[in-house]
Amino acid sequence: NAFINVKGVPHTITAEVVIDDAKTEGVILAQAGYFGGWALYMKDGRVHHDYNFFGLDHTQIASSAPLAPGKHTIVYEFVPDEAKPGTGGRSILVVDGQKAAEGHIPKTQPFAFSADEGADVGMDGETNVSTDYTQGDNAFTGEMVKVVVEQK
Repeated sequence: NAFINVKGVPHTITAEVVIDDAKTEGVILAQAGYFGGWALYMKDGRVHHDYNFFGLDHTQIASSAPLAPGKHTIVYEFVPDEAKPGTGGRSILVVDGQKAAEGHIPKTQPFAFSADEGADVGMDGETNVSTDYTQGDNAFTGEMVKVVVEQK
């Protein structure tokens, strides 16, 4: 847990990426793994976010269409329902200033995601947070320009 605290608090993740084609895939940023955590990633050219609640329940949102080749700004935002540990909240994806997807995470992990897995940029280095990609073969195939995580 040596990473900015995003558990149940308002936060954004902003990623500037360059996409070569509509088949771009891989993890942009992930925290923790199979038994709880979250991942911002691309699959088949579409942007996805998966919130994994203790390995028991996944809340996934995704853009409806693949991104066109070129530079894009992807923003994920979490807006909690309440100011308390374990609260649920809105899960929002914005691509190039336009809302691409929205959902609701019913509850979040209140204190820790994992005792032994950290955060990874450009891949999910240990166990996979999402079943949408495989462990060990999930590197981002586009170009990552910058990723910023901000607690609001």
